[in-house]
Amino acid sequence: MEIMHFTDGINPRVLEESLKLAIAEAPAMIGQNIDRESPLLALAEAEVGILLGGSLRMVGAGARQVFNGVMCDLKVGVIAAIDDEGETPRFAGFIQYKPRLLTEGVASIGYAAVVEEYRGKGVFKQMLEELKSKYTVISLDCPLELVPFYEKLGFHADNIQHAHVGMSNGPLSGITWMQDQEYLENQKPYQQAKAAIRDKLGKRTAAAYAKRDADTRKRVEEIEAMLATRGVESAGRTQQPA
Repeated sequence: MEIMHFTDGINPRVLEESLKLAIAEAPAMIGQNIDRESPLLALAEAEVGILLGGSLRMVGAGARQVFNGVMCDLKVGVIAAIDDEGETPRFAGFIQYKPRLLTEGVASIGYAAVVEEYRGKGVFKQMLEELKSKYTVISLDCPLELVPFYEKLGFHADNIQHAHVGMSNGPLSGITWMQDQEYLENQKPYQQAKAAIRDKLGKRTAAAYAKRDADTRKRVEEIEAMLATRGVESAGRTQQPA
């Protein structure tokens, strides 16, 4: 397995395959609790396509922005796993991350996934080890069901990130940055997905959103209960829109 690390630009095929894989796994990638049968699935897919696609295109782009009065480089990195044992190299998975601002040696994973046939074979661990060789402390968020997996890799659940569990492998410093909901609402693919849902569901549209919100609140309660058993207060992490 070849592990590739992109910081100064990204291979077009890796960009395409990462985006395709993440969109296919959209229910596990977003901050609301939905499943693959949800009539709002297209909205989740649009969200992942917009946010991850934007991040991938920022790899090596040299973007900068002022945070807390300091001009900061908005860096994005991607680590990809490529199965190079056959005649044709095959994409096996990726990690997209951002170094946290106003600190050193700390990064936050934004999106990560492994192709189904490569799961359980240590592919994610190999990519994570590459990331840890550059950043000592790493944060991420994941669905409740994946907490045991990440705990085996040295992460600890320490907060709630929407309907996900926030985890880290050490004390966090600095801040991470992200696009906010207002940014999403202004993106044409997101607007088109919402319009398609309204056209399809009609009067049932409000009920679909209400169910998503109710399921999300229930999941948050489940995460709060899990954190309570670990003696952790359910606070969110410091992050700012970009």
